[in-house]
Amino acid sequence: MALTLLNFLAWPFKWKWTLEDVKGTTEEDTIKHSADDISLWVEDVGSMLQSMLVMAGYPSDSESLHTKFFRESVARSLGSHPKGCGPPDSWKSFMTDDHTPVELSWCWSTSLATPTVRYSVEPIGPSAGQEVDPINTAASQRLLGDALCLTNDLDLYLHRHLQSLLLSRNEPARREHQKSLPPQSQSFMAFDLLEKSIVVKQYYLPGWKALEEEKTKISVIRDAFQKLPAPAKGLLDSIYIFNEFLDSFPDNLRPVAEIVAIDCLDPSQSRLKIYVRSPFTTLKSVIEMLSLGGRAPKTQDELDSLRELWCSVFDLNPAEYLDDQPLSEKEHRTGGILYYFELKRGAKIPKSKAYLPVRHYAKNDEQIARGLSEYLARRGRTLATGSYYDGVKKLCKHRDLADGLGFHTYICWASDQGQWNVTAYFNPEIYYQSEVENVKTDPGSKH
Repeated sequence: MALTLLNFLAWPFKWKWTLEDVKGTTEEDTIKHSADDISLWVEDVGSMLQSMLVMAGYPSDSESLHTKFFRESVARSLGSHPKGCGPPDSWKSFMTDDHTPVELSWCWSTSLATPTVRYSVEPIGPSAGQEVDPINTAASQRLLGDALCLTNDLDLYLHRHLQSLLLSRNEPARREHQKSLPPQSQSFMAFDLLEKSIVVKQYYLPGWKALEEEKTKISVIRDAFQKLPAPAKGLLDSIYIFNEFLDSFPDNLRPVAEIVAIDCLDPSQSRLKIYVRSPFTTLKSVIEMLSLGGRAPKTQDELDSLRELWCSVFDLNPAEYLDDQPLSEKEHRTGGILYYFELKRGAKIPKSKAYLPVRHYAKNDEQIARGLSEYLARRGRTLATGSYYDGVKKLCKHRDLADGLGFHTYICWASDQGQWNVTAYFNPEIYYQSEVENVKTDPGSKH
């Protein structure tokens, strides 16, 4: 079955989708990346994923299941590897700051002593950014089809709706007053790795759609939510609280919407997740955001835990640090603090998370790893094979942790009614590694 983006978006609503629905491609889309690229992704990222599964204590059959899926499906969806065909000229992923199109994570929670392994990818097709696949959707369609074998409840009802309303199919004309343009990336995919299955999530970056319609990103998101079909309306039970909070900021101080995400489940079981970024980097501002301006207050124990993590990962002296003291200045597209607000059926208040961009404000990856390791150990959380610090040292094979920042991307914190989770996110730094190697082999270059 030949399937283009246009007729994919034009399909009528469908409650359950089949393998045939999501695996159809045009003839051009079936072109494979080179075998060298695929094997290099397996070698560099697949091996890291396998190590994370082992250290998290996954059973051997579960480890085999997830590494096989990465090897046979995900690796061929990551585009050109810099050691193979070189970084793609026509598509630079916004997944990480060095454009590596995959980010991995360990998530600890109240319920389990060892972490859950997760990872996010931006599938990149051979024709991404070209006329046949201008917004890079072909590889995502193919990977969704492959994921069906690992999930019994994949449902693309919400995905079909939000993709059509949050993604732009055409690059808007460049205008003279535009200081900067959004990143090329418009969608990501993520997988939570359960013992015998996966949960699939989809992410949408509405920057190009907002530019196309000459609106703010939050306006585009709100318009899309207003048009949710009836089966998904219940997900908006707490949207008015989120809107009220966001609108309470003056225009020039309002956090900027970045991403919308969903679980690819039946709408009754899914969540709507809105990510916003604020330039303010004081702990006081983080508490204000997480509590939605006092609408969802945190307990003293939660505040103490957050403050402990803050000082641990940013290498701050808790006896001297003041909560209204900002972190060091950092001018970067992903500077500031990222937040997540979750809307779910029956929820009266949105749940919130804070993503601390340690890659911008910490001392180095060594300090982050030691600080988080000690924080987790005080809560009885380690890896199945030892401490968090020891595990991270084994994962970061391409350089010493003390040699800089970037391997850790975010440390995420959330707590709600006594249930907490802390997540560490990693960038394999594939393109960064390539740049360093080029410098070493070219005496005339500067890094």
